[in-house]
Amino acid sequence: MLLNEFIAEKLEKIRKEKKIGVYTLCNKAAISYETYRSIRHNKNKDIYVRTLLILLRALDYPYDEFFRELMARGDEIDIDFK
Repeated sequence: MLLNEFIAEKLEKIRKEKKIGVYTLCNKAAISYETYRSIRHNKNKDIYVRTLLILLRALDYPYDEFFRELMARGDEIDIDFK
């Protein structure tokens, strides 16, 4: 699995678990719908850490928990350098 795929899937899972709509999340995070859509549909390979942290904060999800899961799956995660 690619890193951007992991991020997109994890953000969507958290968003759905918290029952937050896409537009509500975008408003709360003060990011455009297009930015979130590009992350969600894996069109953006270069996700800024700042944007990720803003989304996690808007979702009220602990940063350390997100990165702990990422690190636990480290061998499965690949980075697309293209």
